[in-house]
Amino acid sequence: MKGNSFFCLLLVIVVAFALFSGCARPEPAVSEGEVIGSIEEKKEDLEIVQDEESTEIEKEGVPSPLSGIYTREENIQRRPIAVMLDNQSKARPQAGLDQAEIVYEMLAEGWITRYMAIFLIHEPETIGPVRSARPYFIDKALEYDALYVHVGGSPQAFADIKKLKVADIDAMSRGGNTFWRKPHKKAPHNMYTSARALREAAQNSNYKKTGEFEPLLFHREDKSIGGSPASYVEIPYYRDYHPSFQYNAQVKKYYRFINGQPHLDEVSNAHLYAKNIIIQKCSTKIIDSEGRLEIEVTGKGRGYYLANGEMVEITWEKKSRRAGTKYYDANGDEIRLNPGITWIEVIPDDVEIVFE
Repeated sequence: MKGNSFFCLLLVIVVAFALFSGCARPEPAVSEGEVIGSIEEKKEDLEIVQDEESTEIEKEGVPSPLSGIYTREENIQRRPIAVMLDNQSKARPQAGLDQAEIVYEMLAEGWITRYMAIFLIHEPETIGPVRSARPYFIDKALEYDALYVHVGGSPQAFADIKKLKVADIDAMSRGGNTFWRKPHKKAPHNMYTSARALREAAQNSNYKKTGEFEPLLFHREDKSIGGSPASYVEIPYYRDYHPSFQYNAQVKKYYRFINGQPHLDEVSNAHLYAKNIIIQKCSTKIIDSEGRLEIEVTGKGRGYYLANGEMVEITWEKKSRRAGTKYYDANGDEIRLNPGITWIEVIPDDVEIVFE
């Protein structure tokens, strides 16, 4: 009997221990669930960070004065870089345009067009092909107190650089550490540089490290501009320079094309796009036997603003060569852009724009 009593007591202890262990098991399961949940949250955060125009994570930083895109403060505590880029057929595709916050397109002699890309929050490792300076591009670079990057220039451009004390970085007077030619294209369409090389060149020239300029106006959130429908726009400059933008309502961006073909970045192969498109009409005339142009970007004029599949007519004013260009709606109020990349197409005032 004693043996049976001992066995029964032992059995009761084992069963009680098993029951206690069974009751205790759910605690680690809950803890593991919490850990998994936090991992999923971090995964979602990473996915949001990848979208540069997110309206959540980016707002933890500060807005860029060039694009309204939120970023780390150190990214805007430096001087903008304005780079002249070749757009002749032998120069395409260009490298670095996908990382510019503002891109200007204007005519040069021979009725070709040229770009000026402005960088601040992004620092591309490859930028090019770089081409020569023109006075009206200098006027635009001065609006942002930018480092002005080019390879040579017109006589008037060189005179303006000296007269206006432009912080220029010219490949004609810099070494191979700042500019280099790449063999996959032929000269003069193959001069490249990088943001890091340009920052080092600026430091060697003792240029100031930050820019002083009036920031553009941006909405904090993406908004409709209340204009007429405009899902497609074509800007027929001349000859084989017919850029166009096609609106994608799903992502709320205008994708860019050249002569009907997608405009891609040379390095990333990304399809270039704009969140905002400004078309600025300016008086344009030939001034010498070389076909060089005078484009009056200082003064007043008319134009168009496109965003989110809509278009409104605008006016513009630039009071001096260093002053920023202001854009106004029909009520005379300065327009606010939506956060994102802006393309500014400067065209002769007699060019007819195609909207659809």
